[in-house]
Amino acid sequence: MPRPKKNASAGSQLSHGQASYVLDRLLRDRHISQYDVQRYVNDMGREIDELQRRLDSLRQAHGASAGAGAAAPARRRGRPGRPPGRPGRPPGRPPGRPPGRPGRPPGRPPASAAAPAAPAAAAAKKGRKRRSAITPEQLASRQLQGRYLALVRQIPASKRPQYAKIAKDKGREAAIKEMQDAVKK
Repeated sequence: MPRPKKNASAGSQLSHGQASYVLDRLLRDRHISQYDVQRYVNDMGREIDELQRRLDSLRQAHGASAGAGAAAPARRRGRPGRPPGRPGRPPGRPPGRPPGRPGRPPGRPPASAAAPAAPAAAAAKKGRKRRSAITPEQLASRQLQGRYLALVRQIPASKRPQYAKIAKDKGREAAIKEMQDAVKK
């Protein structure tokens, strides 16, 4: 929600240095994010495009009534992205997307979006190696390592070497048991 304007007309003209300082301060104090700044910069480009289209239409209308006295519109150099005549998506979240969920929705695309092909053929086509199945021993080792790492993160850095030594000498199971006892205290 935008903040209400307080005496917007009084002292609203800032120098370049003042505006730069205010922007840096707002970013540092986390009143605005880098994303907000980038969004405003992108909006500025869109507004320039919109004004350019409006000027072109006014020049055409004026040129039709005034004859050849109107100056030719200045050509814009191409900016990467959409062509100048094509409107972009408005800022903000896409329609239908719940608030607080930026980016692509989780999960795979629907089956209708993907071409039906054999997994091996698709992997060969894209140049990817097919992942081999892991053995039950590998799975157990990875799960044990996951438990070990989850507990190590809860231990102070100064005491971690002690548990690493236990894991090396007696095994990860013993180190996990020791860490669980230490975390519960």
